[in-house]
Amino acid sequence: MKLQLDYNPKPLLEPINISNNILSIGSCFAENIAQKLKQFQFNISVNPNGIVFNPSSIFMQLTSYLANNNLTASQLVQFDGLWHSMQHHGSFSGANQQQVLDNINNSMSNAHQALLKADYLFITFGSAWVYKYEPTNEIVANNHKMDGKLFNKILLNTHYLNAEFENFHAKLKAVNPNIKILFSVSPVRYVRDGLYENNVSKAVLHQLVYNIINQHPTDCFYFPAYEIVMDELRDYRFYKADLVHPNELAIDYVWQKFVNTCLTESSKQFIADFEKYILLTNHKPLHTDSLSYKKFEEQILNLHQSLMEKYPFLKLEKNA
Repeated sequence: MKLQLDYNPKPLLEPINISNNILSIGSCFAENIAQKLKQFQFNISVNPNGIVFNPSSIFMQLTSYLANNNLTASQLVQFDGLWHSMQHHGSFSGANQQQVLDNINNSMSNAHQALLKADYLFITFGSAWVYKYEPTNEIVANNHKMDGKLFNKILLNTHYLNAEFENFHAKLKAVNPNIKILFSVSPVRYVRDGLYENNVSKAVLHQLVYNIINQHPTDCFYFPAYEIVMDELRDYRFYKADLVHPNELAIDYVWQKFVNTCLTESSKQFIADFEKYILLTNHKPLHTDSLSYKKFEEQILNLHQSLMEKYPFLKLEKNA
């Protein structure tokens, strides 16, 4: 009896190599995969504004990176003794206005450079529900737990989002014509919006991605993280205690699908080789004065030397 669907995504047309530059932006699920790539020393920049969920804010932020304009004091909002940017995560907020601006503008300047030289742009959409900040009538990436009366909640539509993407895409291609974009839809369900409302939101996101990859089949692609979790891993044992966020087991499963689908053969081999080293160095022996530990140290040293000979670009501690 078969108890699980087998879902094998199509390989990426132009697979990603360890030498490629990547910028990743989007939901917390995007960060999970990006952290895996960072662990294996891929050159990836992640969420310069902090975690962001809705497509409109994502396109707005990406467009701002291209323009490379500094944020000004007039664009900050003071609340609860802190200065906030409505387009940035709360980790950028602070009591010192100038320090907040400096941190934001440094991050955005780095993002500008990362986007100009990126070979791949990863975009992960979380939700099509957005909040409009009434004083400025702008869609915000973060409401910073301000009074709900200051915001209007709306559901974005694909026509509006398509136009936003096309505007960004044209500007991006003018300065980085060879970049490829890999889209995904986060499998995290936003139950605070309501289960039905979450499904409607995900439908908007899927329609948007479907439209984009059909309009730009040579440089825009889709990685089905959503389908892998929702259709292959249809069991709450693959979720954290909140029953909404995929757990480490699920993330590892999606990661392996990503590796098999999106990376070059040489990058797959590199990850397999490097993973052995990571597992060994993460091991915490009980007795460091034992003979077996001396052999263990020698094993690590030999593997270290072998990796550096095979992959001279690796950055490993000399005394690892």
